[in-house]
Amino acid sequence: MKVIMRGALLLSCSLFVTQGAWAAGPYIGGNYSQIQYDNEEFDTDTLKIDAATLNAGLELTEFFAIEARGGVGLDEDSQGIADFELDHLYGGYLKLGLPISETVRPYVIGGYTKAKGTVSVDGDIAGVSYSYSDSENFEDESYGAGLDMNITDTLGANLEYMRYIDTDEEEISGISVGLRSAF
Repeated sequence: MKVIMRGALLLSCSLFVTQGAWAAGPYIGGNYSQIQYDNEEFDTDTLKIDAATLNAGLELTEFFAIEARGGVGLDEDSQGIADFELDHLYGGYLKLGLPISETVRPYVIGGYTKAKGTVSVDGDIAGVSYSYSDSENFEDESYGAGLDMNITDTLGANLEYMRYIDTDEEEISGISVGLRSAF
């Protein structure tokens, strides 16, 4: 039994080392985002808030990566009678890139996002005073596109548009810029 366990452990380690020979490696980064919130039910203009997002990923090849993200809202926005504040968001994504040069790589990204935000409505509608506030959980499939740019061998910048949540009543999307460091 010990021989089988040692053999399995040796095989697992050798597979990991083999993958490391072609893998581009792990990275970590941070982004500043302007998150946009649209709510069809209250028919308001787009609410825009600032957010900070941390991301960590593993580039398996120069074309394919997996990534996890977590972020928080930095402020809130009000339009008319509606107010939105992003408490947090997090998700996991697959990233497909096409290196067109040593410094530029456009990509598409897709995955799943969960977010929590506070939606408040306070004002008069047709002469009736209306007040509503609720902390809501949002979750949905997410997709986007962006551009990674290498500054040095270990430092890069990116620009990205992401649609985090898109349901019948609500949409949360954002554009972001950031830096990342490869290990």
